Parts: sequence; structure tokens; C-alpha cells
Amino acid sequence: MTSTTDPLKTSDSLATSLPVANFLSFFAIAAVEFSVPFVAVDALGANATIVALLGICRFAPQVLLAGPAARVVERFDQRIVMIGSELLRVAAFALAALGLAFASGVAIGIFCLANIALACGSVLTAVSTQVLVPQTFADEALPRIYARLGMAESSADAAAPFVTGLGLAALGLAPTFGAAAALALAACGLLARIPRVRVPKGATTGADAREPDPSGKDPANGARPRKSTLRAGLAVNFRTPAIRTISFWSLSYNFGQSVIEAVLLIALLDTTPLSAATYGVIRSCSVLFAVLGSYVAERLPPTLRSGWGTSLFGCGAVGAYTVIGLGAYVGGGGGLLLVLAGFVLDEFCSGVVLVRVQTFRARAITDVERPMATASYRAANLTAVPAGLAIGGVAGILLSSATLLLGIGLLMVVPAVLIWSRAVRESEPVTA
Repeated sequence: MTSTTDPLKTSDSLATSLPVANFLSFFAIAAVEFSVPFVAVDALGANATIVALLGICRFAPQVLLAGPAARVVERFDQRIVMIGSELLRVAAFALAALGLAFASGVAIGIFCLANIALACGSVLTAVSTQVLVPQTFADEALPRIYARLGMAESSADAAAPFVTGLGLAALGLAPTFGAAAALALAACGLLARIPRVRVPKGATTGADAREPDPSGKDPANGARPRKSTLRAGLAVNFRTPAIRTISFWSLSYNFGQSVIEAVLLIALLDTTPLSAATYGVIRSCSVLFAVLGSYVAERLPPTLRSGWGTSLFGCGAVGAYTVIGLGAYVGGGGGLLLVLAGFVLDEFCSGVVLVRVQTFRARAITDVERPMATASYRAANLTAVPAGLAIGGVAGILLSSATLLLGIGLLMVVPAVLIWSRAVRESEPVTA
């Protein structure tokens, strides 16, 4: 593997500072994601169209700019990219803090710009992290690093809305966003420790590229270079049976989950004794199991620290939505308990399988191909989310919410069977 740094020398300090920076960054992001729509509705009287526009500005750039973001990661060293993306977040927080100083129309425009800046920072960080980790850490340390990063992100997502709500009530908008900016700046200080890792040059990507070496080494230096494109990166995600199956599973998971999210609350309010407090407890408690899943991922028995673990917990993550669909259809207090069990199962298994999938992709994709492969994989999965929401919204008009939820939950058995394939189970050997 071509790298500008020795993994065994740099991993110790970075193994601590990178997850801490990840926590600070995601905490700040979650704080603003919670605050902007709340303030837009509560203080500026925004309607559903405005809220949707804010959401589009937050996520659409991550799809539309996936290719340019990957080229930035290919061109510059990862310290510059990671710090630059964090500074984009600082700018976003500063913009959002100034929003209420203007008339409502201008303020909404400023919030949109802040969300666009957040989106640009998010896609750069996501691609750069997947380039940085495999080149900086020893192969045997990858599950541990991805587990720590997963724990940091899930912990931030769980804590930020609660803390931000208290901050908005006690301090107001500008101080809360100022605190988020301070957290992002603190993350910049930690990210300054990142080694100047660059994407190596000179390998092929695309349909005529060589199959990746399981060890993660790059193709021979004599290979003819090809232009790096998002299309070529997407092809990498479907090149071998194992990575193709995992990619289909991931797309199915995100699409099906989004269809369910479109009608879930309506169905639960119709069929179960759900209250706002109960729903909040269910969602908050279940997120804590994502943290637990990430923690457990690197401590699994040897048999499950392999393709078998990817298959087992991948089945559990999508199969959980069958349980949720059954709970909504059954209704009542018993149905609500099934829904809670489904959410807990989903978050726990997702926490584990995310670590397994990231580790597999780090080993299966070459350093040269990784930026475009990561950007295209992420763009495809982000596209599946609004597509699923749209399908769920339309189908929810034609069918009863509980029936639709049960139907989609049963269909989620298909990706569960898919990821149980031999190609995935045997994708990584069992190690002692």
C-alpha cells in the first residue's frame, strides 16, 4: 500500500484524537441540524415547503458534489481536506447565528446557505476519512478505529438534540451556534495531528481495472492511468460478488428504511397508544444501542469478526424492520413493545455491521480507487433516502399506513437473505 506515513508510528495518538474530533464535529452538526428547522418554524413561521427546502440544501449538495469532493481528496493531503471541511462547518455555524438578525426571507436564505456549507463539509469529511484510515493505521487496527469512530458519531447524534434544546431555551440561538462553532474549531486543533496522507497515483480505475488484492495493495505501477470519474468509482462498488452484494444490501436498507419512515409515525399514532414522550424515549434509547453495537463490534468472538459477522448483523439490521412492521400492524401496547424491540435490534446490528462493512471496504478497495468509490457509494445511498421517502409518501396515500408498514417490513427480508450469501460470509477469513 502506497502511503506517506508509517502506520505503526502514527496510529497511537491519532487513534484517540481522531474519534474525539469526530465526536466534536458530529455533535456540532447535530446541534445545527436540530436548531435550524426548529428556529425556522418557531421564530420565522416557516411552512412545510421551507422546511423541505432546508432539508434539500442539507443533503442535495452531498450527492451533486460527490465527484468534485472526491477529486479534492485526490488532489490534496488529508490534513488539509479534513481541516478545510471543519472550517466550512465553522462558517456554516457563523452564518446560522446571524440569521435572525435579518428579516424572515433573508434569514431563511442564510439558513439555506449554512446548510449548503454543512453539506460540503460533510461529503469532504466522509470521503477523506475513508482514505485516511486505511493508509494511516495498521490493517489489524482497522476494526478498532472504525468502532471508535462509530461510537463517537452515534454518541454525538444521541446527545446533541437534548443538549441543544436546553441551550436554545437557556441561551438563545446565537450563543448556541457560537458554541457549535467553538466545538468545530476544537476539532480543527485535533485534526492538525493528522499525517499528510495523499492518494497514490498511477493505477487504473474502471471496468478494465485489475481485481483488488485482498491485502489492500495497489495495482502494479506499470498500469495505464485512467481519469478518475464518479462512474468508474461506482463500478468499483459492484466489481466483485462480495462488494456487489454489500452495495445492494446497503441501497436496499436505506431505501426501505426511508419508505417506512414516511409512514411510521402515522401508523403508530393510529394503531398504538403512542405519545410524544413515548416516541422520544423509543428513538433516544434505541440510538444508545448503536453506540453499544459499535463498542461490541471489535470485541466479537473470532468467528464473528469475519464475513460471518457481516452477514449475521446485516440480516439483523434489515430484519428489524420486519419486527417494526409487525408491531405497527398488531397495534396496542404489545405492538408498541415490538416496535421498540425492532428499533433496538436495528440500531445495535447497524452499529456492528457498519464497522464490519467499513473494514471490509478498506481492505477490498485500493487506495487509488477509494476516493471515487467512497463518493459514489455515499451518493447512491443518499439518493436512496429521498427516493424511499417519496415512494412511501405516495404509497401512504393509496394504502393504510399500517398495511404499508407491514408490507415493506416483510420485503426487507429480501436484503436480509441477500447479505447472507456465501460471497459475503466468506469475504473475510475467520481470525484468531
